[in-house]
Amino acid sequence: MRWWRRYVADDVRWAVFQVRQSSVVSLANCPVLPAVLRGRALWAARVRVGSGALVYGGQMVQGRGVLRLGAGTFVNYGCYFDTVANIDIGDGAYLSDHVRVLTSTHEIGARTRRAGGLVGAPVTIGAGTWVGSSAVIMPGIRIGAGCIIGAHSLVTKDCDPDGVYVGSPARRVRSLNEESDLDEQNN
Repeated sequence: MRWWRRYVADDVRWAVFQVRQSSVVSLANCPVLPAVLRGRALWAARVRVGSGALVYGGQMVQGRGVLRLGAGTFVNYGCYFDTVANIDIGDGAYLSDHVRVLTSTHEIGARTRRAGGLVGAPVTIGAGTWVGSSAVIMPGIRIGAGCIIGAHSLVTKDCDPDGVYVGSPARRVRSLNEESDLDEQNN
């Protein structure tokens, strides 16, 4: 895990950054702003959006890392991105409503304060992946291309490409083979 600067209550630079980022995110969530423009409006909040990406309202982006959304990515309403570390989402990925992508946690501290120092680890979501409603992706996770993550799943381990993962913790329940999936759809 990569070390990130520990939270200090009187860190003025961090407080100013948070106010600026929160303001940008709030403005970008304006309901009259079209989804195709919302990603561009989030630029100052360290969000980088590929062409054709659609970002719906109610998003929360919080942290110093960069959120990269690939071309043609779809982010539905109310997703939360903890960007203490970077988040990379591949081309054509689809995030359903209220998905939470976390990149930070705390070390175990002393008895007087168990939430110790803040640590971050980047998250990668592969191209073409579909993440179901209210799924939670934990820090340091790599989800392979072409996966499906079921609604309300808690992803605590890396996911190999082309699999269906469900549950808490999420586990692989099915393999997706492009040829056999297409045959099933055509029948």
